[in-house]
Amino acid sequence: MMRQLILFDFDETYYKHQTTKEDIPELRELESTLKQAEEKHQVITAVLSGSIFESIIEKMEHAEMEYKPDFIFSDLCSKLFELDDKGEYQRSKDYEEAVSETTFTKEKVDEIIDSFESEHQVELHPQREFRDEETLYEYYYYAQGDEEKDEQNLKDLQDKAAAYDYAVHYNKTNPKAGDPEDAYDVHFTPKNAGKLFAVRYLLDMYDLDSEGVLGFGDSGNDEIYLSHIGHPFVMHNSTDDDMKDKFPVTRYDYYKGLNDEIKRFFDK
Repeated sequence: MMRQLILFDFDETYYKHQTTKEDIPELRELESTLKQAEEKHQVITAVLSGSIFESIIEKMEHAEMEYKPDFIFSDLCSKLFELDDKGEYQRSKDYEEAVSETTFTKEKVDEIIDSFESEHQVELHPQREFRDEETLYEYYYYAQGDEEKDEQNLKDLQDKAAAYDYAVHYNKTNPKAGDPEDAYDVHFTPKNAGKLFAVRYLLDMYDLDSEGVLGFGDSGNDEIYLSHIGHPFVMHNSTDDDMKDKFPVTRYDYYKGLNDEIKRFFDK
């Protein structure tokens, strides 16, 4: 039997911010479905997240999640943590090597940002305090009142980064996930990172066809990976109308929506 891959964005997809005790029964049903899918269909589960690993684990514990996905790609998929036989997550050295094929330093990121801010008379605001040897640097770019100009500015930033083999990923912020309104998430990563890179890594690892993959997301930073797989869904609770126009939408919000589509997928 061929393995089956299910992919989840994390914030506002696999994890509902403001999860309450009233949500727990639907969460447990989803977790039960995933466990059964592993047993019956050899399912592999992976989370693709922009958050750092420690934040992901903290949120999972806060929501009282019991099921553990096989893979967690964190730091905008510039790091991979695999679930071992003891139920503990271990950082993947193989993935680390794949990501680090090109040089990536904070000094060069600062140089790119300085040039961008000077040229466009705008500022990028750090989202958190950065650690040593990061593979993800996160900033906010606040909308300037002209969406077309904002897009042009951010595409220029991508071009500046690409000249050094760095990648810039951006999307509109999601206030439900704790972001400010009227802003963009701007992420700097090595060239070998991001959700599509992570998906291709798993497809190669298990020799799978992307057409058979089931995946879920809620925002613009999921578009590139959802476009690459055969069974993409945007969450009903998504606030991104453009994404809802581009992809099939789950029939329900959050845990109920995931559970419903996964069951329907395997009932076909």
